[in-house]
Amino acid sequence: MNQSTEPTNADANFEVLEQVGELIRSGFADRDNHPFADDFVFHFFNSQMPDLDGDYHGFDGVAELFERLGELGESGFRQVYHSLTPCSDELLVAFVTNTVGFDGTTIDVDAVVVWRVFDGQVHEAWDIPAVNTVRPAPSVATKVSSQ
Repeated sequence: MNQSTEPTNADANFEVLEQVGELIRSGFADRDNHPFADDFVFHFFNSQMPDLDGDYHGFDGVAELFERLGELGESGFRQVYHSLTPCSDELLVAFVTNTVGFDGTTIDVDAVVVWRVFDGQVHEAWDIPAVNTVRPAPSVATKVSSQ
């Protein structure tokens, strides 16, 4: 079987999402070098967080969302990718666990994020949390210091 060593569109899209992950971890520090298209929209669905539920436009919009998530949580915001699956040349589905502290408890929330990536840029994303299976985070102390 002849397997190509040429990079695929999925490989290129994985690299774009690696850039997104670096931006999230850095608190969106590099405003001049990011993979978000001018028409980028991040759709955040979470009935348990009505103040954040909605659409966020462009780099500034998604940076604002993650900043607000970090501000709401006493322990900041952390995201762990479990899997990233290409579904076409344009769509990738990520299974993630988001960890954040609320009301003195650090919780894990599983989510699926569908990313629409093409021409080297992210054009749209849908974040869909599993709100009925939120649980205390096992990897950190369940009580957040109130100091």
